[in-house]
Amino acid sequence: MQRMLRALATGGTAVALVLTAVGCGSGTVGETTDNKTGGDKAAEGSITVDTAQGKVTLDKPATKVVTLEWTYAEELVALGVTPAGNADNKGYGTWITAKGAGLPDKVTDVGDRNEPSLEKIRALQPDLIVIDNDRSKANLKQLQAIAPVLSFTYTTKPQLETMKKNFGELAKAVGKEDKAAEVTQQIDTKAADLKGRLDKAGKGGLKYALAQGFTANGTASIRMLTDDAIAPQVLNLAGLKNGWKGQADAWGMTTVGVEGLTKVEKDATFLYVAADNDNPFTGDFADNAVWKGLDFVKNDKALPLDPGTWLFGGPLSAMHILDETGKALKV
Repeated sequence: MQRMLRALATGGTAVALVLTAVGCGSGTVGETTDNKTGGDKAAEGSITVDTAQGKVTLDKPATKVVTLEWTYAEELVALGVTPAGNADNKGYGTWITAKGAGLPDKVTDVGDRNEPSLEKIRALQPDLIVIDNDRSKANLKQLQAIAPVLSFTYTTKPQLETMKKNFGELAKAVGKEDKAAEVTQQIDTKAADLKGRLDKAGKGGLKYALAQGFTANGTASIRMLTDDAIAPQVLNLAGLKNGWKGQADAWGMTTVGVEGLTKVEKDATFLYVAADNDNPFTGDFADNAVWKGLDFVKNDKALPLDPGTWLFGGPLSAMHILDETGKALKV
């Protein structure tokens, strides 16, 4: 299976040929805490974090953290915390190229996100492990025997607010709530800046469709993102309008072939992400009559984003989506 498909075991739960449905989220979106230094206190000096598996209490902020999902590794880096260990460093480096998101070389690779090495994790002697609630359920008890575990669900609606909430909860656990608030605000600031540039260029309210292309078992496929997905929610902050209204799965995506692209609204600009070595839009579709007949193709409005624009990530990836869209739209 091509690299794009492997990477689609994305920032919350395994997204293979068919995206699996996910369960409840990690608490209520929009919950807040009055404790600005360490979260709600279950006892003097302790920190209580809201997770998909319920409340988790830590005696003090964690300093040696292992992450088994790229999103939460990205979020730790955004907080200025270097993970002690992370699952699949190579994949992380390939797919998450947002400014400031790189993992330092000293981060230990603890194996595949679906099947991490418990031995490597144990050897790091972490004081916290961060997981995706669906991907890591099978190993939950074994991981809890090593260290406290924070388990988050990514796809709870609305996904952007869920990401922000989970980011804040993780920040509690490492004593970085102020930094989380600062980074989260940067998303809104960057979106407002892009909106202003679009308005100035006469492109305010521009209609778009956002896609991810890849090849599976020799067949080119496209995942179209609806407003239920986090990436369009980020773009919509800048006043852009999503021109794809397909049936959404749990991740907010619709999987289609080239014929399905005829349902993209006719005045939409087509923004897409595809790997350099697996790009159906410039490869399999290049001589396809349906593709060549699409309005956005005929009007030169099929615009690539950086292949490392991760559409299922944390706050740094969200800002990267905004940056890349601005570049693609030449504003």
